[in-house]
Amino acid sequence: MNWNDVRYFLAVTRHGGLTGAAREMKASPSTVARRVETLEAALRTRLFERKPDGYELTEAGRAMVEKATAIEAAMHELEDGFCGQDGHVSGTVRIVTVDTLAHHLLMPNLPVLQEAYPDLALGIAVNATSFAQLPYRESDIGLRLCRPEQGNFVVRRIGTIGFGLYASKDYLARHPVREDQLPIAGHRLITWGDPLSFLALPKTLRSWVESGIANLTVDSMQAQLLAMKAGNGLGVLPCILADEEEQLVRLRPDLCQQEEAIWLVVSEAVRDMRRIRVVCDFLETIVKQGQLALSGQAR
Repeated sequence: MNWNDVRYFLAVTRHGGLTGAAREMKASPSTVARRVETLEAALRTRLFERKPDGYELTEAGRAMVEKATAIEAAMHELEDGFCGQDGHVSGTVRIVTVDTLAHHLLMPNLPVLQEAYPDLALGIAVNATSFAQLPYRESDIGLRLCRPEQGNFVVRRIGTIGFGLYASKDYLARHPVREDQLPIAGHRLITWGDPLSFLALPKTLRSWVESGIANLTVDSMQAQLLAMKAGNGLGVLPCILADEEEQLVRLRPDLCQQEEAIWLVVSEAVRDMRRIRVVCDFLETIVKQGQLALSGQAR
């Protein structure tokens, strides 16, 4: 049995088919299929059922995943323990986060990490579903707004992100907010749908704004921002995002303030690797350095 064939097997299990596995392995789908077939022949065991919508693990395949994942983790640990003992850090670290943290915190600070560790390769996945879960075996580190309730992860709260009530200047010119106490009444609302609705913010919005017309529901932070700038109504946005927009006005910041925890989530299998520790330290540092803007107190 060839260990490289096992790597192809694990890539297929991660992506459920040949196309995603081929991208991960930087090979053609036909090469991935051939390597999986070679592994099955060596083991004399069928690991996948080939179906029109992808590859589905057989019972033997599911048993193989656990053992192969353990071997993969051990290989990474061995590599990390004996390579780069002169302080050199290399390899790939995969991070999944949400668009607000990626655009306004992570990307602006990445050059610092890249200059310090030029041989460190980074994969950044911006995915709204990472609010709720860390994609199975597709990421090493998550920077999230929801603590995972299951899975083999090491989880640490490293900061908070503030949310406020906003509207465009144009909307407020047409529909002034005169209340000096909560709840604010009689306004159009822009609300959040899945996958953002699990946060406490929809409930918070209802406590801030009463008798509103929920005329628009969106499922991404960018869509929420664009709808608000277009004058569709009042809505909740992260302060680090909305405070940069000249067209938007923050309403009653003394009363309308909600904080959500920022969680650093690391796969248990890779937590002790040097490159993982380096990236985790970097993420924790930039969150702490940016905490004033994140909390909405920078303006």
